[in-house]
Amino acid sequence: MASNALNKFKKTIARCESLVECYKTLHAQNQADGATPAPKDIVRGAVVLAVAAMDAYVTDIFCEKLVPYLKRYTPDPSLVELLSKAGLDTREALNLLAMERPYRRIRTLITRYYETYTTQKFDVIDGIFLPFRLKNLTDNAAAKAGRKSLKKSVGLLVARRQEIAHGGDYNSHGRIKEIDEESIAKRIKHLELLIENMDVIICNKI
Repeated sequence: MASNALNKFKKTIARCESLVECYKTLHAQNQADGATPAPKDIVRGAVVLAVAAMDAYVTDIFCEKLVPYLKRYTPDPSLVELLSKAGLDTREALNLLAMERPYRRIRTLITRYYETYTTQKFDVIDGIFLPFRLKNLTDNAAAKAGRKSLKKSVGLLVARRQEIAHGGDYNSHGRIKEIDEESIAKRIKHLELLIENMDVIICNKI
């Protein structure tokens, strides 16, 4: 069964795909009418939104599965350390004893901890799930999908997001870089495939 985090992610990806399709429709209409070409910033917006969806998914699924994991498994030192960084110190642990829903409090602490956490690199994503005893999560998800080049394609999408978000998508000569809507649509699909397989692995574990 898919996680709530995946359902939210897929809704955002659908918005990204709609943006790309919107550009294609406008572009075709403008070509037929001889009008000014549709702005490709529509496609660039889809790139930024897609990578944001990945970022949100990683933290959402971790927070969603934390309590079920704690109820099923004994936390290892890395998870104990994470909880400590999130604010679950001795004082907070004692406070939990008097709470009706202590697990909700733990989830709130972790959610707040990850609110400003950026998860756009594969090694960072893999590291986040080590406390769940899931090693090499992104590699295993790509293997499960049966696509050797999956991570490379998603990595290129993330890199393009960085160029757009931090440099306005300009090259070293101050000119806006070309962006191909078909390639972007393909990479967004690859991102969706990677996340879907990550979700299967995580949900099977917890």
